[in-house]
Amino acid sequence: MSTPPQMQKKILENPFVGSLIVPIAIVLFGSLIIFGITKMLSSERSYKDLVEEIQSKTFGNKWVAAYELSKQINSSQIPKEEYPWLVVNLTQAYKQSIDPRTRGFIIAALGALKTDIALPALQMGLSDADLDVKFHAIVSIANMPKGIQFEWAKLISLLQANEPILKQASILALATHAVPEAQAPIKTLLNDTNFIVKYAAATALITYKEESAIPVLKEILLINYPDAKARVLPPALDAQQITDLKLSVLSTLQKHQWTALNDVILDVSNKDLNNSVATKAKEALNLLKK
Repeated sequence: MSTPPQMQKKILENPFVGSLIVPIAIVLFGSLIIFGITKMLSSERSYKDLVEEIQSKTFGNKWVAAYELSKQINSSQIPKEEYPWLVVNLTQAYKQSIDPRTRGFIIAALGALKTDIALPALQMGLSDADLDVKFHAIVSIANMPKGIQFEWAKLISLLQANEPILKQASILALATHAVPEAQAPIKTLLNDTNFIVKYAAATALITYKEESAIPVLKEILLINYPDAKARVLPPALDAQQITDLKLSVLSTLQKHQWTALNDVILDVSNKDLNNSVATKAKEALNLLKK
């Protein structure tokens, strides 16, 4: 596994969740977002120069080139007619790379293309030995356009991963694409011992209007906030994390027009101590009643 510094980020801030967001504070590995990279990036290198550097047999910071390439792709600097060439060369570089950081950012670059022809490489990323690379692959798959033709079995199998972060990311990616065969496996995670995974599963199941998720969704919406002066230590959620979590559930219920929790939402709108949550509950309730 690669070992760059770990950092706290909210899953709300990650692009892969699309319309389905569960903003619980989780640890994402530092290879996802690297501070100080800007100082290492050379200026004005073309995407072909970057691919050549990634493929080079000489020792160097190939992962920095892969990261810079993913930035160029995300900023739409590369013409789409070059995508097939990029996919072929980056897939080859992925297979030949022994550095997990490089492999991870290659997968991120391939995912940024948002093209079906990159899916076979992303499928390989799901089976990578490195956890960071797997995470990049899940993020990339979730960012793909809706309706892709993909073999979902491997991603579904990651719902049983030992690492909660892989479980949570897989839950959200599968629900983002509303994969029908993922509903039952996600449902089993309502009983997961990790409450972050459990809450992610419940929120994801709103996509399917799965009634067995209702008790957990109610639990989320009625979580008490810690005292303002209390020192909150992980894994407990602080007031902001609870707020974000409640807002996520309300937004997702509203998006999918699921009225099963309207009574609870009414209670939240009248009694929640956080004005932003109470206001969002009122908004959601008004739209869900239409």
